[in-house]
Amino acid sequence: MIKKTALIVGASGEIGLATAQKLAKAGYNLALTYNSAKVDFEKEIGMKKDGVLKSYHLSLGQNGNIEEVFGAIAKDFPYVDTLVFCAGKAQKRELIIDATNEEIDSLFSVNISSAIKCVREFVKLSINKHPASIVLVGSFVEKVGCSCESVYASTKSAMSGLCKSLASELGNLDVRINVVAPGFIDTKMNNNLSQEEKDEIAAMTPLKRLGTAQDVANAIAFLCQEDAAFITGQTLFVDGGLILE
Repeated sequence: MIKKTALIVGASGEIGLATAQKLAKAGYNLALTYNSAKVDFEKEIGMKKDGVLKSYHLSLGQNGNIEEVFGAIAKDFPYVDTLVFCAGKAQKRELIIDATNEEIDSLFSVNISSAIKCVREFVKLSINKHPASIVLVGSFVEKVGCSCESVYASTKSAMSGLCKSLASELGNLDVRINVVAPGFIDTKMNNNLSQEEKDEIAAMTPLKRLGTAQDVANAIAFLCQEDAAFITGQTLFVDGGLILE
């Protein structure tokens, strides 16, 4: 029996690490990438005895080493059937008139251009290893926008267009692709919010709390696995009901 292998881009972040822990429990081998934050993955995850875990330094953006790292992963893992892209760059709160060309280019390069490149390289690895699954981590701002973070919101909105297009393109190859769009999650990324602001957001949320990295990881893991075998091209909002249609 071939052992499933998940490649998690951005595994050193809280959502990425929680996803790695979840998939490790499900019996996956893991290829994990990190950038600036090096994590002791072996200690944090606790792989099963027959599991294989390898980590790789991956730089995203215009001067990234995506092709090089995916080449190394292909040598280490002959079978890679799952990609989770949960890396990303936040935008400081500012009016659009204050956003510089460098900031705009950097946000698009890291958040969406790199996602496209990682998907491209993954499809090369998985094209004969079907079924395969791709999960991109977006944001609920794709639905409602985000004042003073319009560039960031634009990059996350682009993920749904990418997802829908590739669901059609890759379906006949038995490759599924979906987006998980977190709402307000209690992670370091939202540490700019005061406790009072967090409490206000929780009060507006039907479930009366902020989300956790584990909440998001549970949704990602579901979409990766065979229980979701007939789901593709979708965006799943993990927001506690904050956005109700």
